[in-house]
Amino acid sequence: MKKSISPALQKFFNQKLSGSGLISGLAFLIVCALGPGCSQTADNLQDKGSVEPGKFIVSTSQDQQWLKKDKVKIAAGQVNRGENAYPVMLEYIDRAGAEGCDMIVLPEYIAGTFSSPVKETDPVYQIVEAARKNNIYVIVGGWEEFEPGAMEAKKEGAFANTALLIDREGKVVGKYSKMHEAVGQAPHWWPPIEDQSEWIMKSGDAFPVFELDFGRIGIMICYDGYFPEPAHILSLHGAEIVAWINARQGSVEKHLVQSDIQRNYIAMVCTNLGQGAGTMIASSSHQIQAYVDSTGNHYISGEIDLKDLRIRRANSRVHHQRKPELYGSITQSHDIWKVYDGLVDADQ
Repeated sequence: MKKSISPALQKFFNQKLSGSGLISGLAFLIVCALGPGCSQTADNLQDKGSVEPGKFIVSTSQDQQWLKKDKVKIAAGQVNRGENAYPVMLEYIDRAGAEGCDMIVLPEYIAGTFSSPVKETDPVYQIVEAARKNNIYVIVGGWEEFEPGAMEAKKEGAFANTALLIDREGKVVGKYSKMHEAVGQAPHWWPPIEDQSEWIMKSGDAFPVFELDFGRIGIMICYDGYFPEPAHILSLHGAEIVAWINARQGSVEKHLVQSDIQRNYIAMVCTNLGQGAGTMIASSSHQIQAYVDSTGNHYISGEIDLKDLRIRRANSRVHHQRKPELYGSITQSHDIWKVYDGLVDADQ
C-alpha cells in the first residue's frame, strides 16, 4: 500500500528549488525522511556507544549552522605505523590547523589501543589535545578496548576496530566501529582464520551520521568500503561527506571511490597507512582534488564545494526515483556459493 504524501511535503515539491529555498528545502527533505526524534546528543552517544535503532543523526551543531557553510577545507594524512606515528600525526594536525582546515582524517589502526571511553592516560589523548589546540575536527582509527588488555589477550567481543570523531573543543563526540571483518588468506581471503583479531572483535551495528558545524559526515573502515551498502546507507541517512579510513598494502581504489560518489551524491576523504597508498580527497566522480600515489608519510588537503554538492543532492533523480519496495532482496541472506559446491579453484 502506498503511503500518502503529507500536505507540507507536497507543498515543498511544488516550490522551486532555488537560492536559500534550496538549502532549507534540503534540510526539510532530510527531516521528513528520518522522521521525528532523529537526533541524539553527543553525550548520549558516549553513554551508549552506538546509535539507537531508527536514530541516524548524531547532532553536535546548533540551529542548522551546518547548512550555512558553502565550502569546507579538509586534510588527510597517510602515516607509517611505528614509534614515529604519533609525532607525524601531531605534525599533520598542526599543519591542518595552520592552513585553516575544518577537519583532518587519519588512517585505520594508527592510534593503537585506547580505552572505552577514552582516558587522559591513553596515547590517543594527544590527538584529542591537538584537535582542541588547532580548533579542528579529527577522525582517527584504532583498537577500542572494553576491558584493559583485551586486544593483546584476544578476548572475543571485548575490543573493536573503531574510528573516533573528535571535535574542535577536544571532545570525543562520536565513534564508528567496523562492521565487515577482513579475514582469511589470498587469493580470495575466505574462509576466515578464526583467531584473527577482526574475526573475534565486536563488530559495529549502526551507520551513524554526524552533524558537524560545516556539514554531515559518515565513516567507513577499510573492508566496509568493498560493500556498496555502507556508502549508500550513509548517504540516505544524510551524509554529505564520507570518510573511508584504511590500513592495507596496495592503494585505495579510485574506481570504488568514484563509484560511491557517482551513485550516492557524496564527497569522500580516504586515508591509508604508509605501507599502502591512495590517500585522496574527492568532491565528485570526475574531480579528485588531491591524491597520494606512493607509500610513506604524506599530507594532502583540499576544498569541497558544499553548496554545489547540496544542489546536486537536492536535485538527484536517483534519490527522487528510488523504489525501495523492490529492493527487499538486499536485506535477505543468499547462499549464492552453494550452487558452486565442488568447483575446484584453478589456483589451488
